[in-house]
Amino acid sequence: MSTKLENIVVKFGGEAGEGLMTAGFIAAKYFQRTGLFVFAENDYPSLIRGGHNTFTVRANTEKIYALDGKVDILIALDKRSVLEHINELSANSVVIFDKKLEGELSQIFTNKNIYPVPVPLTQHSAELGDLIYSNQIAIGSLIGLIGGKLEILSTILKEKFSSKKEEILEKNLAAATFGYDFVKMHFKEPFELPIKEQKKNYYLLDGNDAVCLASIKAGVKLVAEYPMSPSSSILHWMAAHSQDYGIVVKQTEDEIAAINYVLGAAYAGVRAMTATSGGGFSLMTEALGNAGLAEIPCVIVEVQRAGPSTGLPTYTDQADLLFVINASQGEFPRIVCMPGDPAEAFYETFNVWNMAELVQTPAIILLDKYLGESFQTVEIKTDNLVVKRGLLQTDQEMENAKQFLRHKITPSGISPRSIPGQKNGLYVASSYEHDESGYSSEDPLNRVMQIDKRARKLSAINPQLYQPVFFGPATAPLLVVSWGSSKGVILEALKHLNRQNIPIRYMHIKYAIPFATDTVKEALVSASKSIIFEGNSTAQMRSYIRQKTGILIENVCLKYDARPFQVEQVVNEIKKLYQSQ
Repeated sequence: MSTKLENIVVKFGGEAGEGLMTAGFIAAKYFQRTGLFVFAENDYPSLIRGGHNTFTVRANTEKIYALDGKVDILIALDKRSVLEHINELSANSVVIFDKKLEGELSQIFTNKNIYPVPVPLTQHSAELGDLIYSNQIAIGSLIGLIGGKLEILSTILKEKFSSKKEEILEKNLAAATFGYDFVKMHFKEPFELPIKEQKKNYYLLDGNDAVCLASIKAGVKLVAEYPMSPSSSILHWMAAHSQDYGIVVKQTEDEIAAINYVLGAAYAGVRAMTATSGGGFSLMTEALGNAGLAEIPCVIVEVQRAGPSTGLPTYTDQADLLFVINASQGEFPRIVCMPGDPAEAFYETFNVWNMAELVQTPAIILLDKYLGESFQTVEIKTDNLVVKRGLLQTDQEMENAKQFLRHKITPSGISPRSIPGQKNGLYVASSYEHDESGYSSEDPLNRVMQIDKRARKLSAINPQLYQPVFFGPATAPLLVVSWGSSKGVILEALKHLNRQNIPIRYMHIKYAIPFATDTVKEALVSASKSIIFEGNSTAQMRSYIRQKTGILIENVCLKYDARPFQVEQVVNEIKKLYQSQ
């Protein structure tokens, strides 16, 4: 008799080059197609082949925000995966592994409540002509063990390999079918997961893909990028879909070229973006100042990884916040947005495009590896998304324009913006300080007027767009604060705390610039105690909040081992603080 589950955690383990990520993503897609909510996270070193990789998928009948709980099914493509993760297994767990290792692993499973499922992964994949098919045999085995439907898996495989040769598709289908049939014939089904109708308007996205989709919806027409993990998938996605959406995608020779491509295109009137990580953003800072001075709207996506220098290229961090807030010489306004999950990455990216053109300044979307590459079931609705291009002038508006002043001093700080070729719209655009017409000027009074004009622009953004998001009762004595990708882990932790009748208010900050100073200050003053969670060693947001509000958050939990927070860790920290009241 199989156990009916509402939640399941499946971990894939193996070496780079074995198709582990592909297998994990297919499993995540399967759960998504059967109407479950999914969260998936990958972990891998910066090696093309070898090393130890994992891809962990959690599926649940209710909305989930992060991994939580022990592993129910371990799919081990090598012996190392069993040895490293056996202590993560839940009671009555399952291990799918290569049958040729059965003798070596039998002793390890002794005295542990584990259901071993040896499958001839390498033997049958060799018969298919390539050991890479082991991953599809394992996927088929997984679907068979949970009472799943092979036809749903087959549909996903056909979509995944539709661009490949027919022979490759057929062998992947044959491998999955073999694994499915093998476990059905030789093993009982230990688990049974519900199969429901796939939810409408729900998609399986990671943060990077969400940024891409939102940018397409917002009308991006040029993407220039030098690949740098963990931002590279943005370039790959945009290149793969460039012809479908009429986008120019350019892989540049370096990050300096990338940002200057973007400035040129944005000056010419199109929405243009680049993406990079901390090291690449370092090279962009002078051109970022050019965008601020010349009032050129553009979007830069900075997907953080552990630094400094090369650091840990494939692991996560939240240590670039103050860097992007203060990057480049001089003073000028910029937008800094820190989404907390793929859904927020989608909606806030769309909003940021409109904000950038409204106030004619560069915008930075700050993700990290954990958010950028973790998949989550998100609801996306686009009916109310409207592209707004600010004071970008139409040809008709410029037809009768007289004495056009690109940098005209206005009460709002925002000036009309023309594009090259428009009648009466010619102006000088350079990296020098300028007067209202754009001509270089070193006059001190003009200098003060132009700095003040640029500083005023952010006030035009509707404050409702950059407010923090609150969860839990406003009267709760303890306030939890975070920003960026820690959001999901904290929301999962709040589920545990709610079950223990521990009232918590949670404030997720999603914009550093503009900053909702009054709202943040009020929340901190209202709480008896507060604690902030950050993925860096210096509590950068804590310092920034103190700078903006004058309030120092007394309690801090920092994690800077280049891995994301864990739910259990967050629960324990909050409980400890709550019980000390």
